Amino acid sequence: MLNLSSRNLLRSNSPLFHIVLGCGWGVVLGIACLLLSGKLVLGALGALIFLYALIKRPEIGLIGILIATASVVFEDRLPLIPLGGFSLHIPDVLLLTSLGLIILRWMGERNFKLVRTPLDWPLLAFVGITLLSTIVAILGSSVDPILSRRAIRTLLYYLTFFIVTNLVRERRQLIFLVNGILLLATVVAAMMVAQYIVGNSIAIIPGRVEELQTEGVAYQDITRILPPGQSVVMVAFVALFCLLILQEFKPAGIMWLLTQIGLLGAAILVTFLRSYWATIAIVILLMIFIFRGQERQKYIIWVSVILISLAVLLILVYNLPNSEGAKLAGAATERIGTLFRAETFQGEDKSFTWRKIEMQYALPQILSHPLLGMGMGANYRPWDSRIDIPGDQSGRSYLHNGHLLLLIQSGLLGYLSFIWLSFSFLARGYKHWKAVNDQRMKGVVLGFSAIFLAAFLAAGVNSTFMQWYWTPLLGILMGINEVIFLNFRQVNDHK
Repeated sequence: MLNLSSRNLLRSNSPLFHIVLGCGWGVVLGIACLLLSGKLVLGALGALIFLYALIKRPEIGLIGILIATASVVFEDRLPLIPLGGFSLHIPDVLLLTSLGLIILRWMGERNFKLVRTPLDWPLLAFVGITLLSTIVAILGSSVDPILSRRAIRTLLYYLTFFIVTNLVRERRQLIFLVNGILLLATVVAAMMVAQYIVGNSIAIIPGRVEELQTEGVAYQDITRILPPGQSVVMVAFVALFCLLILQEFKPAGIMWLLTQIGLLGAAILVTFLRSYWATIAIVILLMIFIFRGQERQKYIIWVSVILISLAVLLILVYNLPNSEGAKLAGAATERIGTLFRAETFQGEDKSFTWRKIEMQYALPQILSHPLLGMGMGANYRPWDSRIDIPGDQSGRSYLHNGHLLLLIQSGLLGYLSFIWLSFSFLARGYKHWKAVNDQRMKGVVLGFSAIFLAAFLAAGVNSTFMQWYWTPLLGILMGINEVIFLNFRQVNDHK
């Protein structure tokens, strides 16, 4: 039996305890390396460390999901974890582990109660109906199970919403998550701008770095940058613009914020995505009807400053016609100008022609499968030489229009549930942002609501709602707004 002094030495805060524990772990690892492969032991050790970090700080797992899905890492570059007849990506493991943690804590902790929000049922209805449609299609042998499984993976990332609402409960967790998203966006934007500057000569970003083409005209000196992180860059740009209007900053803080906004804006520019250029501009201009009093005055001042600065910058670059800045400005002006020319919609623009052909195939299929749709991964059209690559059949299930894609995959029931979810999120954001008693979080709520509206509008020509790099981010944004409402809303606005 140990005496009192011996017990004191073996307490968890004593040096002897740490020495014994370290030696014990060393012996265990040594025996494991002798009996098993070093890679297996290293992987198991890494998994234990990761699991411990995830339990202590679940928001780290959410940032990990975004790094894997919405940064400069492309899906086909991620390592796969084989599990019998199928495999998982690293973000899949993060998602499933985090969802499992919710269940374990609910079952094992008396004080842990599931958080309920007004978005729970519309989100569950959307996911559930889409899964039901896909299961019915698989059982009827009308879709390829492998293609469906890949599509279901993308859909399930909407469940990040529940990870945020149930595991991000403290102020410090929320601040870490928001700051992590903004930091990730800034890093991605810096890499996109750097890639544009060096062009194709050096690969800073793997994947889609290509020559710009507009209405059949190729711009050999203009590089288009489209990493998965384009989504988080757009989210951060709008959110930071709202913070610029709503949050009080010291001079150093203002300069850093303006630098971030400028960097993110430049990154959005080099994507050459006309739909997002237009919709982001629309939602920012609509904010004049949202702000009141001093906030509206600040909005007008900052918009005026930004527009005047852009005008001066354009004058300077156009006075240097052979400069890289002038070439970029010319290409961007030509591309955005196509939205105001009738010829763009009459066959001269390949992108719009492509979408028109897809729509011609999609509408009859939607009418033929009105309620539940065709299931995820379904081929809604035949191979078409006008828009498909010879020998490539993968495009037959892809549709640029996100609204039509939902109607094809989950039918009218699934689409209406998504509309229910979208309008509930937007209505709550635009109704309650003023009641948030923290200026920074107030800007976050308004910014996230605004970018969701922009994505909703842009989905008319982009498959935003079912893209790998958008679905986890959309779930997280909706969850963050709900956590802010739970923790930062004034007492008299709890309805």
